[in-house]
Amino acid sequence: MVLLGQAPQYTSHRGPSRRNLLIALAVGLAVCLGIGAVAVSAFNDKPLFHDDVAYEGGYVVALAGMKADPTGKTQGFLKSGGCEQWRRDQGGPKAAAAPERWLQGCRDAADDGDCRDGQAVAKPRGSAGIRGLVCDSKKGARAPVAGQ
Repeated sequence: MVLLGQAPQYTSHRGPSRRNLLIALAVGLAVCLGIGAVAVSAFNDKPLFHDDVAYEGGYVVALAGMKADPTGKTQGFLKSGGCEQWRRDQGGPKAAAAPERWLQGCRDAADDGDCRDGQAVAKPRGSAGIRGLVCDSKKGARAPVAGQ
């Protein structure tokens, strides 16, 4: 409500004292640091989803190795024990966290590769001469239309 003829009066509300504000900030910081310390001590060696990360690491390494091999012999190498050698040589921290899951991912990639029974090795494509897929695949190919 505005009273005519009177000047407005400005009032300020006092906040907490500096001492109380600093105490509250210190307590909040201590709680955050405590929660962080507990989380680090519980999960320092292995991340939360280390099994999934290790599996995907093995799968990706095997697929990349098969794609980069123009001869197509990497898949047979991986199936005959090459995954264990690759885990030692290039597995890294993902393989160290869960070695069996890394090996399972590598073996699955070797089994799931695009080289299936009766398919020939794909011809090199692109300027680098690296195959786009491990082996020739009929994926995405159009079926011939009758009468054309």
